[in-house]
Amino acid sequence: LETRKAEFSQTSAYEVAYGVSEGTPVNARIQLRGEPDKPSEVVQRRFLEVLGGDAVAENEAGSGRLQLAHWLTRPENPLTARVFVNRVWQWHFGSGIVATPSDFGFRGAQPTHPELLDWLTSEFVANNWSIKQLHRLIMRARVYQIASDAHPTGIQKDPENKLLWRYNRRPLDAESMRDSMLAVSQQLDNTKPKPHPFPDVNTWGFTIHHPFHAVYGSSHRSVYLMQQRNRRHPYLELFDSADPNVSIAKRQTTVTPTQALYLMNSEFVHAQAYWFAHRVAVKEPTVKGRVRLFFEIAHGRQPTEEDFNAAVDFVTDYQEQLPDDDQSTRDQKSWSAFARVMLTSNGFLFID
Repeated sequence: LETRKAEFSQTSAYEVAYGVSEGTPVNARIQLRGEPDKPSEVVQRRFLEVLGGDAVAENEAGSGRLQLAHWLTRPENPLTARVFVNRVWQWHFGSGIVATPSDFGFRGAQPTHPELLDWLTSEFVANNWSIKQLHRLIMRARVYQIASDAHPTGIQKDPENKLLWRYNRRPLDAESMRDSMLAVSQQLDNTKPKPHPFPDVNTWGFTIHHPFHAVYGSSHRSVYLMQQRNRRHPYLELFDSADPNVSIAKRQTTVTPTQALYLMNSEFVHAQAYWFAHRVAVKEPTVKGRVRLFFEIAHGRQPTEEDFNAAVDFVTDYQEQLPDDDQSTRDQKSWSAFARVMLTSNGFLFID
């Protein structure tokens, strides 16, 4: 009984969320000569005076973030909507209509299609700032649906593709890559995520030199992965995900040997390949049917004759190099290996 009482005394009375909460709003005082122990008159919370100086009402509760959002989205301020629309366009095409997403001023890049940006912005505001409607509007356009195939005339006249005569081929981002692997292997968990298994708050304390750090496995979408401000998730960091410790306007895209090594050796990739192969094998008993289904699921197209021959040769050669296992084990291992090839191919990892 005493042991149980001791355990209960070390247990937090409430569930703890890994996040932030509202504090008590206060108006700061001017510090004379910068000395914190020499406070002067109170300065009411307000927007920058050089940009209008609107003040927060004295009886307004909260931190002021809601008031700031209202200021930013007023109809007479078109900049916020333009910047947001440009960010969404950048997400779909790899580059914004304004190439400097955080600088719409004189030192920033000029929009390649100013009328298009104005029209998209007006539609965005008219639709009550609906992000879903903005996505639909962009994705239904021909410029989004064209292929990335290049031709000599286009390359000669517009090598940087500023006129968007073709789609800019680009790799999947880290989250989309992981989610796609889980989806094709049918291991994506669409149920409501449970809380992360954090240790009790009484068992650890935060310090600058030894902050709390953990990586929790999950089969949910990558948006639900726990991210910490001071230590990035190892997978997301490897594949150029945004650093949660700083403001990132545009992710850097890299191609490194460590990324290739992860795709070849990661337990996660091997597990998804196994279940991908299992999914195909259950549905298609024949070699031809399996190759066709692999390409339909992973690449969204039918395999060519060259693709089919290469796939059959790969599976056959792989089986010949395996030890003398029974045939079912050899099939499972060889098709799992082929599934890894499909999951790590350019056709799966790049958006065309």
